Amino acid sequence: AAARPEAPGAGRRSSRRPPPAAQMGAVSTCCSCDDDLSNGADDGRKPRRQARRRHPNEFTIIIDRRNGDGLGIDAYPDGECLLIKSVTPGKLVERWNQSLAPNSREVVRPGMRLVEVNGRYNNTVQLIAACRENEVLHVTLVPESLDPV
Repeated sequence: AAARPEAPGAGRRSSRRPPPAAQMGAVSTCCSCDDDLSNGADDGRKPRRQARRRHPNEFTIIIDRRNGDGLGIDAYPDGECLLIKSVTPGKLVERWNQSLAPNSREVVRPGMRLVEVNGRYNNTVQLIAACRENEVLHVTLVPESLDPV
């Protein structure tokens, strides 16, 4: 077998450093990075390039699971979301419901679709995992009579 010729400089490390402006983090903007970072604090997760399409009638509830209490919803996968089958008495979601007027559009009811939890969406496994985390949950729901987007 013939030996392959080496490219000039191959095998040698360059001692030349990139100019300061070309070093990582030296440039303040690129592509759509500003869009990714404008939605809140850096939580260590990889930024999303595409946001979920919002439904005009969706709403978000805030549930604090830091003390380990259960959400109290029975839900099952339905496409890319979770369909709520029931709300368990005495649990966190029912307590949320009791804090609202009975006719509020933000009362969580069976038949509603859970479409996002803390920025996770389009994956029922991820939605379920997010619901089980012991932290403050931002849960986005779509009323039962409307299809999620």
